[in-house]
Amino acid sequence: MPVDFVVATPHDAVEFNDVYRNVTGSAGYLACNNIYNRVVLNEWYEINPFPDLATHWEQLDGSRRWRFHLNQAARWQDGTPLTAHDVVYTHLHAMKMGYQGAMFLKDVETIVAVDDHTVDYHLHTANAGFLVLLGNFIFAHILPRHLYEGTDWATNPHNLKPVGSGPFRLAEWIPGEHIVMEAVKNHWGPQPEIDRLILKIVPDRDECVRMVARGEAHIVPQDTLTRDRLHLVEGVSGVDIFTRQGPGMALLDFNHGRALWQDQRVREAVAYAVNRDEIAELGDPGVSQAWDHYLLGTSWALNREAKAPGHDVERARALLDDAGVTADASGVRGRLTMFYMDMFHGHRPLAELIARQLGEVGFEVSFDGLASEDWSRQVRKAHDFDLIIVGGSMEPDPEITATKYSSGGQNNMGLHRNPDVDAAYLAARRADTREERREHYQQLQQVWARDIEWVPLFWYGMYYPRSEKFFGWADQLGYSVPWWHWGRIRPVA
Repeated sequence: MPVDFVVATPHDAVEFNDVYRNVTGSAGYLACNNIYNRVVLNEWYEINPFPDLATHWEQLDGSRRWRFHLNQAARWQDGTPLTAHDVVYTHLHAMKMGYQGAMFLKDVETIVAVDDHTVDYHLHTANAGFLVLLGNFIFAHILPRHLYEGTDWATNPHNLKPVGSGPFRLAEWIPGEHIVMEAVKNHWGPQPEIDRLILKIVPDRDECVRMVARGEAHIVPQDTLTRDRLHLVEGVSGVDIFTRQGPGMALLDFNHGRALWQDQRVREAVAYAVNRDEIAELGDPGVSQAWDHYLLGTSWALNREAKAPGHDVERARALLDDAGVTADASGVRGRLTMFYMDMFHGHRPLAELIARQLGEVGFEVSFDGLASEDWSRQVRKAHDFDLIIVGGSMEPDPEITATKYSSGGQNNMGLHRNPDVDAAYLAARRADTREERREHYQQLQQVWARDIEWVPLFWYGMYYPRSEKFFGWADQLGYSVPWWHWGRIRPVA
């Protein structure tokens, strides 16, 4: 009898090409993790890379060149051999066009196919953290050159009918209902031990969790089970609730392109207005907590001395007065827009708190959650906001934060331009050992705290209700596969 593995997810797919544009958390994002491969794999909780398309690699020329040896058995799902030329084409074209897949390739000068199964990434500057950039995110996956070269990626039909190299192929997508993927028979890599991977689209997050409790689904994605929903599944026989501290934090960022935030006194006033005693009430001891440091407590590079200012309303008001941001007759110093991405369920109560806390120092703040596509358009591209509450991974290597906070970073939503930040990132890339890199990252945190580049708010947690009928979750495999890759899942006898 065929074995089905069912995921209940609140967000439908848009397409199946995250190298072109990333729709974070969508069903397409989940599917791509299983349809495609990356060169190497890194997961949030493991800094060391694992093979994927590459079986092994070499760090050359003082980290200025990285050579990857590809698995010669790798095949596309239409039978075409997967070669170094697919890798070169995918990432060079993404860089040329500024697509999502280029987000972590800023240091790449060029990519060269040494032969059909060997590829060299040549960097502008040494980067000892380069592997985590290739392996940590789904939009680094490789596309089939023979189906994309010479086409407009925006309209390529294979965005909707993907041909990947991964363990599952798309069998059916009925928008608003489900995505069905079938195991690739005689797959060149590890053979899946489930026959079908089914993503059921269920917009009601409560119902997603209830489906796991009823045995109609086997897991839900990140930010679907939250602390306030635990009662829906706690104590249910056959369901394991996996919890742990998350790989990132929710933080408050400024639009540095706007004159208001170019005055450090104003940014500092906002930091003093934040009351983490109130934020702490959203936490769950041992899983999530209010946070005032600039990296996570589990980070190998944490600088415990670099912290955001504590709560001080009077200090905040004095700084605003000193900066000339005074109140009008109604007591309002200014009206601000603040956004968060609505797929991150826990960001709405944070937005409510921050809006109220900023109201105490004279700002009138309107806030709203944006769908992933709207976020990309309004926040990432148009920079049409005053403040954002944004989540993001800061593990397993601070290098992945450079795309957000360094000048010219492709995901620099807040328009950060701080030469001391840029210098700390560059020095860390060029360092020979992790101990040296730690020193530079600790300096980076000092700069963030000194200049109030952004304000840390909350170290979030992870909750996964998962069926005990299956084995092969990321944590059970030493984080050698991503959370949303189910090619190693197998039924428990």
